[in-house]
Amino acid sequence: MPATDQADYFSTQVMRTRRFFLPEWQQRQRDESTLCLVGGGCEWCAPDFVVDRQDFPFLAFEFVSRGKGSVMLANRKHEVEAGHAFFYDSSVPHVISSSAEEPMVKYFFNFTGSRAAALMSHLDLGAGSVLRVADASRVVSLLEEVIDHALRGGRFGLRTACAALEHALVLCADSRQPATTKMDPAYATYLRCRGHLLRNYPVLNSIEQAARACHVSAAYFTRLFQRYDTETPLACLTRLKLSQAAIKLRQPDALVKNVAAELGYKSAAHFSRAFKAWSGRSPRGG
Repeated sequence: MPATDQADYFSTQVMRTRRFFLPEWQQRQRDESTLCLVGGGCEWCAPDFVVDRQDFPFLAFEFVSRGKGSVMLANRKHEVEAGHAFFYDSSVPHVISSSAEEPMVKYFFNFTGSRAAALMSHLDLGAGSVLRVADASRVVSLLEEVIDHALRGGRFGLRTACAALEHALVLCADSRQPATTKMDPAYATYLRCRGHLLRNYPVLNSIEQAARACHVSAAYFTRLFQRYDTETPLACLTRLKLSQAAIKLRQPDALVKNVAAELGYKSAAHFSRAFKAWSGRSPRGG
């Protein structure tokens, strides 16, 4: 059964979402070769966002990419903001609240199975823990991949989603810092700018357009990526567009000109040249 965007435990106190739920998770939980991914996504929290649960049936990993809030884990309160990750399971009562002034944008992923428990133990990502991630931009990139592949579905789409989630968890463990570590303001701006690309790449036509929306100059936008990332903002925008194009082009009835238009390219010819330079092949499969 393919992924859906509805689950009983999903919050309704959200402004926007990009979420998935995998109804057949119980059939996969005995598979020890991979995490048993249940659901997840990205939530743009409403100012009154509150989740208050005494128990929860799955392991949970949440990552704040923008805004501020608080999380109460087993009666211990933590203030969280961009770059914070936290974890809970069935043994940890939790209350997650968003700031009304700076509502959170956060990723969440729920999983189960013996591999999941062993991995979390090995990485020392214990239920009830909160940490700051030094390499937050790479974690966000991986979490976007998890969502993309889970929504695409299919045997290999789901396996890729699980692999990307494992990679993200390892990066969180490898670059962990104390939760009280303060974030460099410039790094926070970089995360905001990169987040804008991740959310809006289908309708963005240039880095200048993205920079205006983020209220910084195009030159500063580029310098932030030079300082904190491994690719330029233009390379990031191009990769996001063309990786999405590759997924769309797998559909039997996909037309190159329609995919090009959906992703903001001025012409099918321009799109085809960009796609071949990026992938090494023609969008028509040649």
